Amino acid sequence: MHPHIGKFSVQYGNYRASIAQNLFIFVGCIIQGKTTNLYELRNEVSKITEKYKTDTESHYKRLTRFILLNSFGNLWYYILCYGLDLLNLKLGICYLDGTEWYIGSFKLHILVLAVDFQGVAIPVYFQCYNHKGVLSEYERNKFLENARKCCPLKNANIIADREFIGNEWFCHFARLELFFTCRIRQNMYKNNLIGNLSYSQLQKRALKKGQASGLIQVEGQLFRLWIIKKTETDSKEPLIYVLTNVLAKRNAPNLYKLRWKIECLFKHLKTNGYNLEALRMTNLCKIRLMFSMVVLAYIMSILTALDERKQKPVQKKTYKDGRTFDVISIFKQGQSLIKQRFITLSRFLDLVQFLNVRICVPIFNNNPFVQ
Repeated sequence: MHPHIGKFSVQYGNYRASIAQNLFIFVGCIIQGKTTNLYELRNEVSKITEKYKTDTESHYKRLTRFILLNSFGNLWYYILCYGLDLLNLKLGICYLDGTEWYIGSFKLHILVLAVDFQGVAIPVYFQCYNHKGVLSEYERNKFLENARKCCPLKNANIIADREFIGNEWFCHFARLELFFTCRIRQNMYKNNLIGNLSYSQLQKRALKKGQASGLIQVEGQLFRLWIIKKTETDSKEPLIYVLTNVLAKRNAPNLYKLRWKIECLFKHLKTNGYNLEALRMTNLCKIRLMFSMVVLAYIMSILTALDERKQKPVQKKTYKDGRTFDVISIFKQGQSLIKQRFITLSRFLDLVQFLNVRICVPIFNNNPFVQ
């Protein structure tokens, strides 16, 4: 047995070695097949397990049986813990957003909390819902509470877009010892300003100087409102309104600009990477387990690319306006590299062993929340 299977089995919930082995087979299939459709993934099982004589229907049953037997426990949570150990980081700047799509008539909504890891958004916690549109403040507050229990989020700054608003929502961050930087709607707190400058005066200052801020009070709590001028021409919305509970620091406008990274994450997990929308499951527990394995595959791809870039920096492309970007994204580079470097399970585990410098971070919560 490969030592990495034993490490996972002992360190994360005392799972049987066979479960840990099937977990890595599943993740390896996702990387090689670049899909979450089990019917398509079955074709990758024979290569990774080196069981070429076994018919594909048996491989399909192996995948479905693994999902069925492990979807109602905490394996999804331990996979996230394992992914965090691979990253070996403290959570500072985080992004919150949701993605949704239909599976037949079933509306799937996945709310994701991602951490900024060397400029890349990586999921550290998520929940799945059968829901269309924006989640209620109650559901979002419960999400924050559960994320706070499962991840070392204390003093993290969570960046979100303007669908994540509400008085109770904003005030809840202080109770959880969390910071936020969130875009809000124009005129939302127009009458809550504290100070000598009026709302219109702040707007005029922002248009002239690029940004302006003032304090507001909501249900007895102080927040700072930033009004930021857009760099691009937009006659309909020339200003962006951002609320934060970080009162002293002046970097909220720059922090909000980083939010696009979670959009890149969704693109990589869906149309540009592992084809999440190919899922044919409607059971939320099964989807949760599947999504956690996709996240693990994503983390392994990112770490592979970052290690490669230490040895060989990636080429840059400069646009006419002076902006510079990598010619290939970190995810695309890592996905391509890791896919090339293994075919069998043994080789895949050797790569994982190399990525995993150490597994010694304790489980964050001995009684993890099960949705």
